[in-house]
Amino acid sequence: MKGFRRPRRRQERTPAEPGRWFRPPAREFYRLPDLVLRGGHVATDGCRRVLDFTPEKICLDLGDTIITLYGQGLRIESFAGRRLISSGQIRNIEFRRKWEVQP
Repeated sequence: MKGFRRPRRRQERTPAEPGRWFRPPAREFYRLPDLVLRGGHVATDGCRRVLDFTPEKICLDLGDTIITLYGQGLRIESFAGRRLISSGQIRNIEFRRKWEVQP
C-alpha cells in the first residue's frame, strides 16, 4: 500500500517591483576588471598600464586589481586607450587586489 503524501504548501513570494528591474547595478560593479577570452586572445578594458612584460608573463594594472597572465609566447597585440589585447598560449590567470601584501 502506498503512503499518503501531503501536498506541499507553496512558499509565498512577493512579486518583484518593476522599479528594481531597471535600476543600475551597485557602484562597486563598475570597478571590477573586464576580461574577454577568445581562443588565444585576451581583451581587457580599463587597463591603466603594463607592469611587467615577458613572453611567459604579462602583469597588468586595472585600477584596484592586478591581473597576471602566465603562458608561452605571450605578446601584446594592441594597447590603445585603456583597451589591451594580448595573444599567446595562456596557462593561468591570477587576480589580486592592488594593495594586498604578498606572502
